[in-house]
Amino acid sequence: MISSTEAISLLLVGALWGCTNPFLRQGSIESKNTSTINTSQEEGEESTSVLKSLFRLAKIKVWLPYLINQLGSLLYYKQLASSNLTLSVPVCNATAMVFSCITSFFLGERVNQPGRAALGVILVLLGVQICMYSSSES
Repeated sequence: MISSTEAISLLLVGALWGCTNPFLRQGSIESKNTSTINTSQEEGEESTSVLKSLFRLAKIKVWLPYLINQLGSLLYYKQLASSNLTLSVPVCNATAMVFSCITSFFLGERVNQPGRAALGVILVLLGVQICMYSSSES
């Protein structure tokens, strides 16, 4: 049976991953739009790409969500070592998608079909509940 601390840890991983995805997307778009790196013809494309990536990471709107996302990854690997793999992976990934949709909504990102998105969130949560229930049965 899954313990309550294990369930909370799995949901926390999903929350850390999912809530940071929209912020990473926004920070990346903003830093791409405000990038002021001037490249000359002599510089290769690889060095330009590396410089642009480093410039993006210098912005707090990129690295802070990235850091929080990576903390979620550390917790995920810790959970994988101590929990049922067939339960951990779907729960973390599904709840990450749910938290990403919810966070995007609260940030004001446009959803083309909100009814379908809400239905998808409900179905994913139902599937996670079924996974947790079937895991506790065995």
